[in-house]
Amino acid sequence: MGITYSLFFPPSPRLTERNLPRQDGKVFLITGGASGTGYELFTILYQAGGKVYIAGCSEANAQSSITAIKTLFCSSPGALEFLPIALDDFSTIKAAVVRFMASESRLDVLFNNAGVSNPPKGSCGAQGQELQLATNCLGPYLFTQLLIPILVRTAENTPPAAVRVIWTSSIATDLGSPKGGIDLADLTTPSSDQQKNYDTSKTGNWFLASHLASQVGSKGVLSVT
Repeated sequence: MGITYSLFFPPSPRLTERNLPRQDGKVFLITGGASGTGYELFTILYQAGGKVYIAGCSEANAQSSITAIKTLFCSSPGALEFLPIALDDFSTIKAAVVRFMASESRLDVLFNNAGVSNPPKGSCGAQGQELQLATNCLGPYLFTQLLIPILVRTAENTPPAAVRVIWTSSIATDLGSPKGGIDLADLTTPSSDQQKNYDTSKTGNWFLASHLASQVGSKGVLSVT
């Protein structure tokens, strides 16, 4: 109960834009960065001098956010870029990684932030998977796996755990995670209960964060949710 309570009433943050160390020279990649939590995050990192990629499916929304932030913080030495990707369409993911790696030699932090919650019943991704599972789990998993080489290369020349993959979690995991674990049948035949499908997808993020930690933790990359 204590953990759940703290999610509803979180303590004051110890790290904010006021005391964040300079991020000059670092490269960040945020999925779903054009609005919400992602928007606030890329604003803070840009102010601190970081180069931030906003990965999403709407270039118009991303460019609007980029223009607004550059106007507010016109003296920042940081950079903001748009990276086209649709996490619910796996055919776009490899192309996004190829495009990113053609432009960058490092990736300091990947924020798997984008997500969808409670879409209309029956909503599916481009390849037919339940939309929340595709967007919140399967797409980010593929994206992350393809970025492992550049994350590991970056970690070779940085302090331990400075290179990170962060999976945005949800209180849904604490309140509604499937009893007894994820029902694998739900992955191929989704429930008609969209909240249950969302809970399953966010619980999946915990498993993916743990799995990635076992893959790359010994190579200096931190994976957390």
